[in-house]
Amino acid sequence: MLSCPSCPAARASFKRAAPRLNNKLPIRLRRDLSTGQEAAKITARSSSRNASSSSTSQGDHSPTPEPLTLLHKATKLVHRVPSCYNKGVSGSTRSGEAPNILDTVLARIYDDLSATGERPVKVTVCELDQWPGSQDLVTALLSDPLSSDEAEISALRDRWINVDSSVHQIYFRHKSTSNIPPSAFASSSRYLTQFPVPLEICELRQDTSSTRPLLSLRRILEYPAVAEADITLILFNPLTTPLNTILETPVPTNGLVLLSSSTVRGSDLSNIIHHEQMSSPKSRLHLVTPSLLSVSPGKAVDAVRVIQSSPNSLSAIQRYQDGFVDSGVSQVTTALKEKLQAASQSVGPAIRRRNALFRLKDVINYSTAHIEDVRAELDKAFVDTSVLKERIEEMRAQVETSVLGKLPGDASSEHKHHDVEEAIKQAERDMRPVMDNLTWWKVIWRVDEISGIVASAVTRIWCRDLERKLILQTGRLAAMQNDVDKSALHLLSSHPVVSTALLRNTLLQSKASPRHQLKPESLTQPLLSRRNQIINYPTARLHINGQKVVLGTAGGVLTGVGIGWAGWLGWLVGNTEGLLGFLGMEAGTAIGIGMLSAVATIRWAIAKWEKSKLRWWQDWTRIGEGLDRDLKATLHKAMDEVVVVGDTACKGMSELIQTRDQELARIETELQEVRHGVDSAISRFGNEKR
Repeated sequence: MLSCPSCPAARASFKRAAPRLNNKLPIRLRRDLSTGQEAAKITARSSSRNASSSSTSQGDHSPTPEPLTLLHKATKLVHRVPSCYNKGVSGSTRSGEAPNILDTVLARIYDDLSATGERPVKVTVCELDQWPGSQDLVTALLSDPLSSDEAEISALRDRWINVDSSVHQIYFRHKSTSNIPPSAFASSSRYLTQFPVPLEICELRQDTSSTRPLLSLRRILEYPAVAEADITLILFNPLTTPLNTILETPVPTNGLVLLSSSTVRGSDLSNIIHHEQMSSPKSRLHLVTPSLLSVSPGKAVDAVRVIQSSPNSLSAIQRYQDGFVDSGVSQVTTALKEKLQAASQSVGPAIRRRNALFRLKDVINYSTAHIEDVRAELDKAFVDTSVLKERIEEMRAQVETSVLGKLPGDASSEHKHHDVEEAIKQAERDMRPVMDNLTWWKVIWRVDEISGIVASAVTRIWCRDLERKLILQTGRLAAMQNDVDKSALHLLSSHPVVSTALLRNTLLQSKASPRHQLKPESLTQPLLSRRNQIINYPTARLHINGQKVVLGTAGGVLTGVGIGWAGWLGWLVGNTEGLLGFLGMEAGTAIGIGMLSAVATIRWAIAKWEKSKLRWWQDWTRIGEGLDRDLKATLHKAMDEVVVVGDTACKGMSELIQTRDQELARIETELQEVRHGVDSAISRFGNEKR
């Protein structure tokens, strides 16, 4: 036989495992674990007996864990589920209130598992839509059809009239119950005392001033009145809430789902449920088909009022019997008795512990369902991240063609760009007249102005149209950058379940970086660099060669003139051999050599200058080819800054999604193991005889 969870042996066994427990256990549970020094003397004997008993009852070699051990494991796991129990009905985060709901529920579960006394079974009645089914149901259950006390009948009927609009729940307790709070409704109805243990009914009221339902089925276990209930009665209208929504949602395990305002019979309802389960495209294996009943609370209330108005009329009695039976409300009472008597013959503490295990299973089921919701959010985040990543890749692929243009044709133009080629050719066409006009003859007279003339022309002509286009494209890239930054930050804010403050801070730092801001010269810098290269190197060398040409021309011409003048002067003075007679050169010969030297010098000067200009054009072409490569590299570098926030967001989100998915898989596996242990403990309560 399973020992009581509150016995000294169980406390001592649980205390030995306390150093490994999670610090997130409820405070009351940690306080109780710190006591029990005397239980250490009998720990070994009691633990051995409990393990042997558990192993025998299960028929295997692995004993079922104690309920308190299961509670500890579940507590440690559900606190690891991200964002579990942290949002309200409207979706707003309630960081201060919502975690207390979970801790309160776990603390009550611990109290029920470890306590030996009795307490009233809490039954919560709620509805999912605006139909007044819950009020009619509570009225039908608590009304005494043979009562003639008009004050009590009116108080039950008008119980919500004198209640403040901010109050959304009323507790019904029997008048004989001790410690009735002022907010509770004290009733003398025998319905609350006809069960193995007294009942405490909590009725939740809809907020009629709002179109939003008071309860959200997806988050129903986050409401304290529902999460702390032993049995929950959920009413819904199949016309407003589809049945498949109920079957695919983790409703309370130890609860009843009631189809209000419905005339569906029990056999037909079973067939409908089977059909919905077979045709549902999404089936959650951890969910169990809830207990569904078809009721019409309005008919039951009308039947009660009929007999209360005419208690001695045979026709009123007949109408009451027909109406109350047709309403199906009696099935609710029968189902409640079955749930309360299913534990064991000693119904008091056993029912309390069994209901606690049901609530623990609800916490596990809800956490598992929430993991699936988080995984759905991860899938959405993955899709949005992929969309942004593909968009960035598309931008990278198109930006080079849209900014620089692509040369059509053969493979030789594969690494060239149309706009750059056209700009260089246009600059060459504009520069040709300047260089052609700079002949050797003008160089002689303007030798010191060569650099100024060429540099001024290069500055004025060098890719001016391309420069204006690149400045325009810089503005477009800045707009694209702003759009990518907004998309990346929106990606994080749209998926808070996966984004982190660290990743957001990283994106904001990248966005605020000085390098991230595009400037007008972000794309035009290669144009300026290559233009300065032409001015500083080829043009400077051309200037030096021009000076050499002038000096060589002057020297050669003067030498030739000198030789010719010497020969002519000798002939003029009557010396037939001239002044250069000592060289054996006649006067005519000297004059001819001098003229020939002058002409040869001029020819050399012309060739030298033309060759210098040819080398200058070769440098021009080489620098133009390098400009294409520089613009391409600069554009890619600028594009990296354009999409750096988006790339960082996509990379960070992808890593977080993968990490969260792996973590959720581990948590889900451990939750399933704990849930199997809870199921075994529940079935063991049903098999034991106390």
